[in-house]
Amino acid sequence: MRVLIVEDDPVHAKAAARVVAPLGHEIVEAGDGEEAVRLLRSAPFDLVILDWLLPRMSGFELLYWIRRTLGASPAVLFLTSKVLDDDVVLAMEAGADDYLVKPFRVAELASRVNALLRRTRRESDAGGLVCAGDYALNALDRTVSLRGAPIELTPKEFDLTALFFNNLGKLLSRKVVSISTWGRELDPASRTLDTHIYRVRQKLALVPENGLRLSSVYTHGYRLDVVPSGRSHAAASLHRPVAQAASPASSASPASFMPAGFAYE
Repeated sequence: MRVLIVEDDPVHAKAAARVVAPLGHEIVEAGDGEEAVRLLRSAPFDLVILDWLLPRMSGFELLYWIRRTLGASPAVLFLTSKVLDDDVVLAMEAGADDYLVKPFRVAELASRVNALLRRTRRESDAGGLVCAGDYALNALDRTVSLRGAPIELTPKEFDLTALFFNNLGKLLSRKVVSISTWGRELDPASRTLDTHIYRVRQKLALVPENGLRLSSVYTHGYRLDVVPSGRSHAAASLHRPVAQAASPASSASPASFMPAGFAYE
């Protein structure tokens, strides 16, 4: 598999290459973010090992470009001297797959590279498809469908949708959502993010009936959750034995078949 090492320090770049090359992978090196973009545009890679502090284009900016332009692949492993917890959280929530602090241990770097490439191989076999509820998101052709029917989204709306689909059940802060989608933190007074969230929620019909719910968590951010489909409950009720359905004890009003949380925003 092909691994791109983005590191402006030749000593550190060679140190990482000496660990990864014996694992049987092809190594390509880039000295800055702009060179990395050119290489990523010209040929596919399975893993990017990325320093944060790079000339011309920071590692975080490169991560944003990768996720916005290339989607969930390649995997990204930060290998950096930035050790603050806030940096680690920001990188992981913005789409990094792993984070390792310099100086690294040889065995640990080798283990993490192998784990990420195994995951990449499985996801590649699946064709970049993410299925959740009654939806299917294809990162390769940038499409979303609901029970097979395509949903028309703008490029920015798709980027936002893909971010949530790739982070199901995770609470994403407004800062992470804005940086991951727009490449910068939006002005707190701006309604841009709220407007896009509203449009995505409406266009995708993100309600429990379709198996997903996009929730706004006050002062924190947003979370996309898988929930029981209301259609599944209704279908199950139609298959109950006639005697049971006719029993006064088991009869219920139509409202009782409404899924829990139906009225949840």
